Amino acid sequence: MEPDISKNIEALLSAAVTAHRQGNLRQAATGYEQVLTTAPDHAIATQLLGTVALQNLQFDKARRLLNRAIELDPENGTTFHNLARLDEAEDKLHNAITNYQRAIELMPDNPDSSFSLANVLMSQGQLEESERWYRRTLAIDPAYAEAHRKIARLKKHTAVDSDVTAMETLFRANSTNDSARLQLAFGLGKAYEDMQNYDKAYTYFNTANKLKRAQMRFDINNWDKEIDKVIDVFTPDLFAQFCDAGQMDARPVFILGMPRSGTSLVEQVMASHSKVFGGGELQTLNTAIMTAMDVRHFPSNVPQLTPQAIMKMADGYLAQTSAISAGANYVTDKNPDNFKLIGMIKLMFPDARVIHTCRNPMDNCWSLYKNHFSDNGPFYSYDQTELGRYYLGYSRLMQHWHKVLPGFVHDIVYESLVADLDTSARALLNYCELEFEPACLEFHRTARSVRTASAVQVRQP
Repeated sequence: MEPDISKNIEALLSAAVTAHRQGNLRQAATGYEQVLTTAPDHAIATQLLGTVALQNLQFDKARRLLNRAIELDPENGTTFHNLARLDEAEDKLHNAITNYQRAIELMPDNPDSSFSLANVLMSQGQLEESERWYRRTLAIDPAYAEAHRKIARLKKHTAVDSDVTAMETLFRANSTNDSARLQLAFGLGKAYEDMQNYDKAYTYFNTANKLKRAQMRFDINNWDKEIDKVIDVFTPDLFAQFCDAGQMDARPVFILGMPRSGTSLVEQVMASHSKVFGGGELQTLNTAIMTAMDVRHFPSNVPQLTPQAIMKMADGYLAQTSAISAGANYVTDKNPDNFKLIGMIKLMFPDARVIHTCRNPMDNCWSLYKNHFSDNGPFYSYDQTELGRYYLGYSRLMQHWHKVLPGFVHDIVYESLVADLDTSARALLNYCELEFEPACLEFHRTARSVRTASAVQVRQP
């Protein structure tokens, strides 16, 4: 390649990488494409364009580009790491493990691949192996705060040990930024709660939540208004208007409620049945609704829907869930936030099963407050006043659904499920018109991915 052309390619690549780091994905993609126009076999540009496609949720395009990048440079560990991220996004977790392992072989000093591998292993219930890889992460980078927090989640602490000391030392270090400090504070809160040092645990949890809340953009006042709008729109008259719309299909089973209310446990019990596929925390309902209405004006525009639009939503939902469920009689959708959309579920699937998990309000809110969630998780959980207001809004909306849709929602109390699993599981299966199977009581043995804050708990009998 001529020197001038080579310099131009490097300049284009450098500008695209800068845009990528700044979060300007469109500009980055344009730059990478310009590089590939001149140099179609440029492995780095191919890999980075595939990464942009992954970030834009263009999974087919991402896989094609990343596989091509591996053909061009089979020794690039970053490409295997990003291919593993894509596998995770598509729930191909065995492939993800293989590709993270290959990334580690090629980049043994990169802590991110070890950490990501540990996360996948934890989601699959391989807790000891998961801890081993978190510790491998810390061996590479002792300041990897999130690995410290994950180990704290996996352990039952009985006394201050080297793990706790390491977290406290790092927490106090001037070089530790707030993002790392909040991870450590959540981990230390968990450790001291295990040790029944509740004052110290609360101090750390409070610090962690204040640091996390400072990073969130959330206005609780909008939540109160949102509840009012939903209640105003979803009336008995609306349901009468659309009584003949939707798909008369009983396959969808929606498990919903507040996060940390037992949704993961209920799904694990259900998914242990031979006729049920556990879909996990799906975004499919939102996606299906978006295909037939402008969600920016939801719920005000619901009365203007047509039966055809509702059928389109239902068909889209069934197509997406059927693609992952291998012909199962029932498919669970464990997105807790779907409690906001029970009205839409009724319009789309009049015969659907809707399971609402309830938990003691104080216990539920405390469990939220002491857990760290992903950045797209429950923004309201990092301030006690906002958390209380959110819970009241949720409770008000659930009362509304029970009033306007009597019998459509089946409540299951978390405390009752834990205290008497046999009775609660049988009632749950009976509601879904399923025969009892002993495997439902051995839910902790069920081999499936759980990628929520409950990943450790659902592996315990």
